[in-house]
Amino acid sequence: MANISAPYGFRQFRRMDGGAPTAGFDTLTIMSSDTSVIFTGDPVADLTGPATGAAGFADYVTGTTAGGAQVRGIFMGCEYYSNAVNRKVWSPYFPGSVATSCGTNDVTAWVCTDPEMTWTVQVGGTSTGPGVILLSSQTGLNIGFSSATQGSGNVTTGISAVTLNSTSIATTNTLPFRFLDFYSNYAPPGSNGTDNTSVGQIVIVTANNWDRLQLTGV
Repeated sequence: MANISAPYGFRQFRRMDGGAPTAGFDTLTIMSSDTSVIFTGDPVADLTGPATGAAGFADYVTGTTAGGAQVRGIFMGCEYYSNAVNRKVWSPYFPGSVATSCGTNDVTAWVCTDPEMTWTVQVGGTSTGPGVILLSSQTGLNIGFSSATQGSGNVTTGISAVTLNSTSIATTNTLPFRFLDFYSNYAPPGSNGTDNTSVGQIVIVTANNWDRLQLTGV
């Protein structure tokens, strides 16, 4: 059965050592004035520009539209003070430019930065064209994501719409993910994304060009 396009970003599968996907979370920060919209399953990158109140940028992240660049990890939700309800709220996505009356308080974000984590993700293409089918002979190659889908998730569920950019698959060492396997080898028969003869496959990837795998400081 042909695959249905239903992206959900990057979803934890298991760790490389076979352990449960419950580890590797970092508590990081998003500037409340950041205009990026970030959904659960979106890749995030370190904030590199100057920002008022951001003392030391190591713990500050932002949404990234560079689908082939180094990333910090995968966004898993956030907490911030909401003027609308006069209290802290938890949200599965960051809506961008959050107004706050709590001084310079920023947004607490939870990001999985574990380089040993594996992820399932739907294969797509570029912003201007459809994806191509990934082949078993391409396992072990590196791959980027479609930056055009970053920040365009579902505001009701908070789930990402990011897909892999299948046209980027190569040996290039700066690409952020590595293609490991097909989801069809683990999923129940008939599950969406398990038809490896049609576009929209779901595959398993792991970290490649991530902060915790880089020897050069950021």
